[in-house]
Amino acid sequence: MKNNNRKNISKYDELQLFAEVDGVCPNCPTILIGDKGGKKRKDYEIAHIYPLNPKAEEIEILKNQEILNSDLNHQDNLICLCLKCHNEFDNPRTLEEYINLLNKKKDLIRLSKEKSYWINSNIENEIFEIIDFLANEDFDFNEPDILNYNPKTIDEKTDSTITKLTKRKIHKNVQDYFNQVKNKFRDLDSLQPGTTETISIQIKQHYLLLRKSDSKKNQKEIFDAMIEWLNKRTKNKSYESSEIIISYFIQNCEIFE
Repeated sequence: MKNNNRKNISKYDELQLFAEVDGVCPNCPTILIGDKGGKKRKDYEIAHIYPLNPKAEEIEILKNQEILNSDLNHQDNLICLCLKCHNEFDNPRTLEEYINLLNKKKDLIRLSKEKSYWINSNIENEIFEIIDFLANEDFDFNEPDILNYNPKTIDEKTDSTITKLTKRKIHKNVQDYFNQVKNKFRDLDSLQPGTTETISIQIKQHYLLLRKSDSKKNQKEIFDAMIEWLNKRTKNKSYESSEIIISYFIQNCEIFE
């Protein structure tokens, strides 16, 4: 482990760490830029997750624990915290708090890596029509043909990493919207043949990219990452519509095949 002199963090690295947490303390809902007397001020500090110069008792507490980078000044071992949370994390440092913050940082690193794939994972413009259709159409959920789907398909393709709440959401999305989305794709194909096939391939390619990038990524993480990607690619027009479309493609076998 590289020891251990504190290094000045460049403005770029600090900005990257600030953006990583979206300007909000990951341990509490505190906004990291405050306002005092009409002037903006920095209400955060950059914390070392594993201590830069650990005390003897900290070495003992954290022995055999995972460390995200052997260079303790590396960004993998740094995180933005509000002043209160930073002070509480350091004084005294506990194993529970260390593991909690370590896991939050691992999630942030994973999300940052996923974002790097977004620019290369395209989606056809016709997907905006599906998003708008789902967001704005007044559906009649009493129509009997809407319920025409086989729930076993989802159950057979999902594993225990999909929480019960998430699986219930997927089932509900498919139950309510599968035929509606399928018919909308059919309408788009009549205007531009191959639309459904092209979008299906793009969805599957991004799924395979996520799976390949991290073999330890579980189905719940992939499901959430697929929704986040589609939502960003469609300019945050409707997160709920993105959830419905990803659920549709689970049922349609492009995801979790």
